[in-house]
Amino acid sequence: MLRMRRPTRARGWQSTFSGLTGLGLIAPFLVVAGVFILYPFVELLRTAFGEPDGFGNFSDFFHSPAARRTLWTTCLTSLIVTVIVVSVGAVLAWSLRATKSRLTRMAIALAVFVPLWMGAVMKIYVFTVLFERFGVVNRTLTWLGVIDEPMHLLRTQFAVVAGMVYQMLPYAVLPLYAVYVTIDMNLIQAAESMGASRTRALRDVVAPLALPGLLASTVIVYVICIGYYLTPVLLGGATAPFTASLIADDIFNLFEPAQAAVASVLLLVVAGLVILGGLRLVGKERMRRAIG
Repeated sequence: MLRMRRPTRARGWQSTFSGLTGLGLIAPFLVVAGVFILYPFVELLRTAFGEPDGFGNFSDFFHSPAARRTLWTTCLTSLIVTVIVVSVGAVLAWSLRATKSRLTRMAIALAVFVPLWMGAVMKIYVFTVLFERFGVVNRTLTWLGVIDEPMHLLRTQFAVVAGMVYQMLPYAVLPLYAVYVTIDMNLIQAAESMGASRTRALRDVVAPLALPGLLASTVIVYVICIGYYLTPVLLGGATAPFTASLIADDIFNLFEPAQAAVASVLLLVVAGLVILGGLRLVGKERMRRAIG
């Protein structure tokens, strides 16, 4: 007598992956992160705390006047650039959000996106042409009668700040614009209808709502600035040394990998402290929303 086989029930569709499937999906990312992030970081720490003096490598770094000056110049110049970039970026982002003129919106958008489209070397070359002894700026000021002889603009901290501000401006405008878009313009009109001026409405209504975005932009810009290399080298030279150029000299000219690793660790520490400070002031969730 034949026995009838009971039909097997088809497995239902599940909206979640199993643990093994999820592990398989993220395995390539884990491999890449391990090879290109974790392993170099471990090697960096091993070199910084290894030969020749272990913890003494950090003492040697801070006992060097040139190294201290370089680290101080990096932090101070990056702070100046960050303040200028966030201030100007906040104005440009708000103008981009509030203006109803298509021409104005297009002009601001071009001013923001053109630096992103240009290569780093091209942008630096533009400032070299502008700031050289017989460049556009000196010729214009001489023609207007403002100066009698060309000023020394190239190879100065001013040139470095100007070049970095131009390159970093999009990194402030775009996050701030994303924050401003979420602000209801009716709130400003309501504040003005209750007697507030436009300036007070922006200060008391827009500024508190945009504060997480402002702090997030500040963190982003500062962390990127302290790692700059080409702009300080080509526009500043010896007058505005950055830690990145010191690291390059330690590796390729002085053959001191330990000192290069120490400088790299210190840059990571500075960046980490800035990020932690931003998270403490704003909060993890609000920072994540502000960054997008």
